[in-house]
Amino acid sequence: MKTVRPGGALPSDAGYLYHATNLENARDITEDGFLLTHRPEYGTDQDVWPDGSRQKRSYFSARADAVWCFAPVHGEPVILRIARSAADFKRESTGDFYATTKIAAKHVEILTDDGWEPLA
Repeated sequence: MKTVRPGGALPSDAGYLYHATNLENARDITEDGFLLTHRPEYGTDQDVWPDGSRQKRSYFSARADAVWCFAPVHGEPVILRIARSAADFKRESTGDFYATTKIAAKHVEILTDDGWEPLA
């Protein structure tokens, strides 16, 4: 599978939320069977979420072109998407969305040169 490199405008599809990570983490999602939640300091320089919470979460955006900057600095960046109906997403004050429970890998798609493909 050849993944799409960051850059340019990436259209967003209604009914989906987008998440940036790296290829290694995407492979872990496949192996673990889930996209896991993490505390705010995991992969960031913050110790609380924007609303002051420290609970485990995974963050998403309704804009596919807005998530590239959240990919880890190491590894090959990739974009994932998940149908909004696949989890109980909550809206953050920043306009982003988050889940507080792990999401089954069967609901996750990855952007490749051939378009969106199932991750698992």
